[in-house]
Amino acid sequence: MLYKLAENGLLCQVTSWLETKSRLLLGDRYAKKLKWGSTVFLFLEALLSRRPGVQNIADNLLRTPCYQERTGVASIHASSLNRRLSQLPPEQLRDLYHSRLQQLLEREGPPLPKHLQKLGPLAAVDSSTLTVGKLRGEWAFQQTGTHAVKMHTCLQLTGESSAIPTASVLSTGTVADLDSEVLEHLVLQKKVTHLLDRGYIHYAQFIAWERSGIKFVARLKHNSKVKVIRTRKVTKPFLKRDATVEITSPETGETGRFRLVEYTYVDKKGKAHLARVLTNRWDVTAAEVAELYRYRWKVELFFKFMKCSLHLKKLYSSCTPTAVWNQIYLNLIAYVLCEHLRLRHAPHQRIGRVLAVFRLYLTGEYADFLNHLNRVKMRTSKGRRKKGGRPRIHPKRLKKERILFY
Repeated sequence: MLYKLAENGLLCQVTSWLETKSRLLLGDRYAKKLKWGSTVFLFLEALLSRRPGVQNIADNLLRTPCYQERTGVASIHASSLNRRLSQLPPEQLRDLYHSRLQQLLEREGPPLPKHLQKLGPLAAVDSSTLTVGKLRGEWAFQQTGTHAVKMHTCLQLTGESSAIPTASVLSTGTVADLDSEVLEHLVLQKKVTHLLDRGYIHYAQFIAWERSGIKFVARLKHNSKVKVIRTRKVTKPFLKRDATVEITSPETGETGRFRLVEYTYVDKKGKAHLARVLTNRWDVTAAEVAELYRYRWKVELFFKFMKCSLHLKKLYSSCTPTAVWNQIYLNLIAYVLCEHLRLRHAPHQRIGRVLAVFRLYLTGEYADFLNHLNRVKMRTSKGRRKKGGRPRIHPKRLKKERILFY
């Protein structure tokens, strides 16, 4: 059974909402040792602490009395953790994730910046590939030497530095991003502008979305064919074209009229690129269309956070389909927990900062965590700053140095 130990550490208090889902997590109430609820708690702690493997999870349980009291287990073998992870029904974790997500969506966060309010609700759609082992991941075979699964995600942007994954579809690596069964679960809301990259170019799908009233901004390839109907004058130097175009579906021959905006941007290496963006948003300027597509990069930052800050890049040793789906949903639940803490206690902070402080106080007091997260800055000076001057034209030349240390 689950134990109510809100006083025993920050993590126990944060995960106390699992008590309300005891009917879902007590499906194996006759299990002799580690039950579903305890398994979820231990793996959530491992994800938030970024533990490298199941052996480390077992060792940490052995040395932490409050976790032993929370789970009702004094010790566990690493193989038992793997086995329980494979036995836990992914439907239970999916329902837990959706219930926690619904509570997060109902909670009002800080007001959006004015420029985001003008652009309207935004959602970035993309997928990320996760590699699984070749020996235990034969079921996820993609091509020679590659076994992988995909996490297709619709990420709703709730601020300049915050986002919530409102919909996720898990699949093997062979399922394309353009799969209609995937898109019908990700692209649903009519009041939201969906941001898509070049992997989602499908003229028939664009025409169907226009007919259904679904807004989108999608980037085209340099050789994507469109018929220019009318061009409009551009007012910004980085804008190259703002035109009304007609596209034709090669499958059905159906046509539709959309808006094409072409603009240039410079990457971090100083290289200039031309971007071609197709949209059915006529109520914004061409510069705002370019700004809309810029926010698509938030989904890339989301995947980077999931892989680098949580434990999505390298899955734990169990690679059965059930275990893989469970690990992905556990990562999503951990992300939603961090976002809930951020919105509740430090909406001005980034989620990475909240997670870093949270890890310091997993077994500490809630009040200490809040004091550290929102501590008053004592430093009043702005620190050392560059005085500026002319930028360097030629690269700095380094000299060879011979340094020895004994």
